[in-house]
Amino acid sequence: MNEEAIRAIEAADAQRREATIGKDAATLDMLFGDDLLFVHAGAVAEDKAKYIARICRSSHHYRGLTYLRREFRVFGAVVLVDGDLRLQVATPGGERDVVVRFLQVWVRRDGRWQLVSWQSTPIRARPIRRQAPGPSPR
Repeated sequence: MNEEAIRAIEAADAQRREATIGKDAATLDMLFGDDLLFVHAGAVAEDKAKYIARICRSSHHYRGLTYLRREFRVFGAVVLVDGDLRLQVATPGGERDVVVRFLQVWVRRDGRWQLVSWQSTPIRARPIRRQAPGPSPR
């Protein structure tokens, strides 16, 4: 069951990413639970209708949604997916390339998997720490 659930969610999530890039409201509507809570990396929280409207009507265009890491935890009809995702977005102000750490919650309802929650936070580049100059080795 675990492997079957993971494969089904991988397929549904691939559809979600394609629908996001293609601004396909009908597919997003089918893949999201009516109780969707989508919390963006900037802490803006949206329900299903607001999120789909933002994706489909926004001047922002997703160019790529690429997983860098993804792990699944299956609890029967609920699956938690966490990982790191690279988002490439064209905005009126220029191209953006961002990496976020995310948590998704998928629930099996009426024989299919639906995304009911997404939360992400940006992963900031870590500064390079340079060693303070010290005495020279002899």
